[in-house]
Amino acid sequence: MTPVLLLRAREDAARTAEKLRAMGFSPLLSPVLEIVATGAKIPPGAYDAALASSAKGVELAQDSETFKALPLHAVGERTAQAARALGWRPDIVAGNAEAILPALLARYPQPALFLYLAGRDRQPALEAGLKAAGHRIAAIEVYEARAATALSPLALDAIAAGEIDAVLHYSRRSAEIFLSLAKADGILEKARAALNLALSPETAQPLLQENFPNVGVAERPDEEHLLKLLAMRVR
Repeated sequence: MTPVLLLRAREDAARTAEKLRAMGFSPLLSPVLEIVATGAKIPPGAYDAALASSAKGVELAQDSETFKALPLHAVGERTAQAARALGWRPDIVAGNAEAILPALLARYPQPALFLYLAGRDRQPALEAGLKAAGHRIAAIEVYEARAATALSPLALDAIAAGEIDAVLHYSRRSAEIFLSLAKADGILEKARAALNLALSPETAQPLLQENFPNVGVAERPDEEHLLKLLAMRVR
């Protein structure tokens, strides 16, 4: 089976690995991020709605029960599914910040207060767009993604031997960490030879800046389209 390197956090990578096996690929896991709850508490407030840009935002939020009556607007269907499972009421759901922002601005023409269940490291586009329109955001950093200090020995050996056919990248930060670790271990040129597939143009940027010659970007920023791209490119 075709070897595919997964860099996602372990729990997410395990779910993706099942899908890859069903597609006839051989997944190799080397998480470059570890998701850890911060224990941050949600302060009381007259919030108009909640926001979440990842499933971890709703899954790791502490003391969130009293806020679940709020409409929740989610980036990504996976985020919405996790929210429903925990009793939230997902309303607007879109694939990325650029897609959800116009919908939020149309829904809330007057200044609103949003409770944002966020990660410590995140892209600023959603918050910046809402603030520019006069809205307020209470961003509660309920989790952080800690960078790994090394790739797994199996991943190192496979990359060094040229045995990885494709690498899947789900975020800009994980791509940046992967490149940093590959440089540190002296295997950047070997990693460059593989097909590197990114969830979005933003995710692909670090790879393109390193002049990776074989980079693909999913048609839409979700796993379904990333795996569809993999199936098209590696056969």
